Amino acid sequence: MQKFIIKNTIKQDLEELRNEDFVKFITKSNQAQENVAADTAKIIEDVKQNGDQALIKYANKFDQTNFKKPQDLLVSKSEIAKACKDLDKDIKKSLDLAYTRIKDYHKKQLPKDFTYTDKIGIKLGNIWKNIEKIGIYTPGGTASYPSSVLMSSVPAITAGVKNIVMCAPTSKGKINPAVLYAAKICGIKEIYKVGGASAIAALTYSTDIVKRVNKIVGPGNAYVAEAKRTLFGEVGIDMIAGPTDITIITDKNSNPSWIAADALSQLEHGPDSKAFIITNNEEFADKIIKSMKDLSKNLSRKEIIDKSIKNSAIFVIKNLNDASRIVNFIAPEHLEIATKSPEKFVKKIQNAGAIFLGNYAPESLGDYIAGPSHTLPTNSSAKFSSGLSVYDFLKRISIISADEKSFKKLAKQTSLLAECEGLDAHKLSVDIRND
Repeated sequence: MQKFIIKNTIKQDLEELRNEDFVKFITKSNQAQENVAADTAKIIEDVKQNGDQALIKYANKFDQTNFKKPQDLLVSKSEIAKACKDLDKDIKKSLDLAYTRIKDYHKKQLPKDFTYTDKIGIKLGNIWKNIEKIGIYTPGGTASYPSSVLMSSVPAITAGVKNIVMCAPTSKGKINPAVLYAAKICGIKEIYKVGGASAIAALTYSTDIVKRVNKIVGPGNAYVAEAKRTLFGEVGIDMIAGPTDITIITDKNSNPSWIAADALSQLEHGPDSKAFIITNNEEFADKIIKSMKDLSKNLSRKEIIDKSIKNSAIFVIKNLNDASRIVNFIAPEHLEIATKSPEKFVKKIQNAGAIFLGNYAPESLGDYIAGPSHTLPTNSSAKFSSGLSVYDFLKRISIISADEKSFKKLAKQTSLLAECEGLDAHKLSVDIRND
């Protein structure tokens, strides 16, 4: 992990400090490390043209399966039943608790319809309708995530989505039993052993076995992200997810080992993950770096961490009040504020996917069980987007109603604006009612 000592007070937006070494490092860490566009395009076209045969080919190639027919791609009822029966009961209880907490949180997001009649008699408003069918993508590469099933599905269920299907890559044809149990408690009955870009293509175009959906949600690897980017518009997507990241604002009142562990929790996801730590005490910064080295020695994913830590840095700044400027430039997926008075920083934070306050709110709590969805904007996209929520599964439809009296009060101005734009038929549709 690199260490940057920033001696001067940060008085301006970091966009104005592009030549500073620490800003260059942040910017470089956001750049894509893998060019997968060409391979992804080939996979998409193959699935579009050859359907299930292409899905079988890619499953056998990438997931070490031996599928022969389209039905092999579908998880059977007996597989789901066995997985749920064999799964450790304490894990089941934990997933049940997570489901309840996530649903309770998202219920509070549900918006209300409204209508009103304005002073000239035009009735206006909007109504909310749920998306009819969605596809959940659940990663299954270097790790398998039952939590992602819940975090993607429960907001949709709460929004009223009735038809949810799931795609997940396998390991030699097997899916983590906890993933299947999470799908069961979410009421997902259609589960396909399909991963990567081919899954996104199948959910977009349909095959004989996988049917088209209206929107695809859920995190995935670089190929999944590229497929989403390519197919957006033909199908709805939640976001184009990049590598996971965390930023931590901390001071010497915190435990350096806790901060180190929180940073490592994101770095273990993949070699392109990243962690940024901001503090105002160099001695404390060195303690964190040492703790990260010591703690990572005993972690099962140390090899991944050894790569991702190269994308990461700790910034020692003169005044911790300036931390918000760095944070707003990074626009982190996860922001922990582990300081003596964390609440005082919140008003200054403009860009973050989720904020975790205090030393007892580690990001891991949000990943699994706190309540909000852990599907959050990455690659600085928190500057213009939000985490997955009920709103991602709802459509807002405007309502406009007028009678003859209220119509006539707006007819002249409407006609003039249509004429101004040179749209004669628009003008006619108003004037013909006003003769």
